[in-house]
Order: sequence, then C-alpha cells, then structure tokens
Amino acid sequence: MMLEAAPWIVCQIGARENYAVARALHGRGRLAALMTDVWAGGAPLPGRLAERTHPKLRGARVRGITGRALAREMLDRARGRGGWQQILARNAWFQRAAARRLQPLLQGRPGTVFAYSYAAGDILAAARSAGWRTVLGQIDPGPVEARLVDALYAEAGQGGAHEPIPPAYWDAWRRETALADVVLVNSEWSRRALVSEGVPEAKIVTVPLAYEPTLSPHPRTPPAQFDAERPLRLLFLGQVTLRKGIDLALEAMRALPDLPLRLDVVGPLQVAAPDWVTGDRRITLHGPVPRSAVGRFYAEADVFLFPTRSDGFGLTQLEALSAGVPVIASDRCGRVVRDGVNGQVLTALHAGTLAEVLRGLVERPDRIAAWHEAARLDPRFGLDALGRALLDLDDRLQAA
Repeated sequence: MMLEAAPWIVCQIGARENYAVARALHGRGRLAALMTDVWAGGAPLPGRLAERTHPKLRGARVRGITGRALAREMLDRARGRGGWQQILARNAWFQRAAARRLQPLLQGRPGTVFAYSYAAGDILAAARSAGWRTVLGQIDPGPVEARLVDALYAEAGQGGAHEPIPPAYWDAWRRETALADVVLVNSEWSRRALVSEGVPEAKIVTVPLAYEPTLSPHPRTPPAQFDAERPLRLLFLGQVTLRKGIDLALEAMRALPDLPLRLDVVGPLQVAAPDWVTGDRRITLHGPVPRSAVGRFYAEADVFLFPTRSDGFGLTQLEALSAGVPVIASDRCGRVVRDGVNGQVLTALHAGTLAEVLRGLVERPDRIAAWHEAARLDPRFGLDALGRALLDLDDRLQAA
C-alpha cells in the first residue's frame, strides 16, 4: 500500500548540521516548516549570525524568532549569565516559544515534528497533543558521555576547569525521550549509550550525519621512508579536550621520542597542556584558526587523529576523508573508517595502543599510500542518503 506523503516540521536552535535535516526534507517537497531561533534570511545580522541561513532552503517556510533571541542574548550578557545556567534558560525559552508558534501549523493534516535534544520537550508535547508523530534528534550519547567526561577531568586533576551538567538538564531530557515516538541517533555508540540509560531500544533508529565537502582532496605521495626532514605528519583538529582524546595523542608522541613524527594540534585548547609538550619541537599547538585556514592543515597531513572517548558521530572524520586524509579513529563514534582500508579503528583507547599504530606506519609508509588511495567520502554520508533515511523513517511511523 502506498503511504501518504506527510509533512514534516523541523525545530532547531542554531545552524546545527548546516540545517541538513530541513534541507533533505525540503529537497523532497516534505518540509512544511523550519522553526529556529535566529534566521538571517536577507536581514543584515552581525558577525557569524549572518550565516544563519542557507541557499538550499530558499522557498522554504522558515519561522525565526530572531529579535527575541538576540534580545535574550544581550540580556544574558548584561546579567553575566553563562555556563549551564544560560544553556538551560535558552533551551527552555526556545522550546516554549517554538511550541506557541507551532500551534497554527499543527492544525493541518498531521505529519511529523522533528526537534533536537535538550530543547525539544514542549515542542514534542505540543505535536503529540495535535496528533502529530514525534522524532527526537539525539545529538550525543547523553548521560553516559557526561559521566565519562566528569571522570576524565577528576582523574586528570582538572575538575576546577570543568562544570558538570546539572540534574535538571537530564530530567528535561528524559521527558523528551518519553515524548518521542522515535529517538534518532547518529552512531551505534550513541544507541548503546541510550539503551543503557533505559531508552527503549525499539524506538531508537540510527542514521549517520550528512556532510557536503567544502575542501578539495590533495594528491599525496608518501615518501619511501619517513625521516627528520619528512616526518609522518599527524593532524588533530577540532575541540582540544580530554573527551576528544588529546591526551592520548600527546602521550603517544611522548612514548615515541625518537620517531620522525609531526603533530599539528588545531583548535581551542580546553585542557592544561603538560610542560613537556612545549619542549617537543615535533608538536605545534596552533590554537583556533578561521575556517578558511583549515584546508591548509588537511593538505599537509598524512593522517588525521580522532581518538575520541565519546562522540555522537564525529563529523571531522568525514571532513578529513573528503580532503583525502585517512583517519585513525576510536570505535566510540560514527562508523566512518573502514579498518585497514582508509585508516584504522582503535578498539583499545590507550596511548600505548596509538603509539604502536604510529610506529607501524613509520615503518611501513606503503600502508599510508594505500590508505590515501581509499580516502574519500562515502555516498552513505551524503544529503541524499539522509533524505532517503528520513522518508523510510516516515513510512515506519505511519505504519506503526
């Protein structure tokens, strides 16, 4: 039986995933509306807020709450509100405001409302009351990841630099998971984490993130032998945190003092770097760089390091592969790397394990060459694949 093409409404704070879910649905004529906080849409906005739009959503019905969102941000700054207090207040405000503005849209033929985790409860409740189906887009592995991060900072003696997530955040999240007909996760790691927290396995669906390349791959020919003049070039790019495994990358370098390696660390440093790091000339902490400069680092890299301890997906894996750079990643994120083909998957997250992998690559440059040949973006991570997955999900919801 042919199922009816029902409308979707997407609700989100910010430009998460570059509006991929909304764009995938709009391209198939299924997006009834996008509800967001700030939307440029031709209006002049300062700084990066001007990027809160997308040409592929031209013609779509977009409802922004721009004026009130900017006023709230200014008020928070004036009051000195920050951290989790600010995040909780913003999330609560957005879902209340979005739920009110959704009411006229929910009067039509029922369809599906999609909202991202931590700012979705009131939105999903309004949708269910109007007879619409509900999908929660889970952005991370939830409480499992939070406890892991708390333990990391405590063990590292950096607890003062870390603000634990308050219980109210998780109370609101549990309400969201109860209101959702489907909880959409982006990786097997997230699925397992949510199941362990009591989210019914039957309502969890795994759909990977979509990525559209912005960088061109650079042809690379690794040398026949790595040496001090031409070391194995490693790149760690993104959030420089314990969760992302920066300590594992640094300790692996420390364990291999005599090997020809170079490690470029690009991104805001959110941990205290050990004193010995500044004395190792093979390691450069570049700090944050503009997006326009990122391509240069990928172009120079032989391997991208992503030893994350927990990620909902890890989009930088796709960015690296699209730039032609193989990836060494953990198994606690999206399944992007084909082990031994375009990189390596670490199932044991220890600095010693990573060090042995790097030693093997220095000894066998031909492995790097083979990985480079296979380093490209797989179509299963494209916008078209995301669109098909969402329509498949819609069929499942209608058939339930």
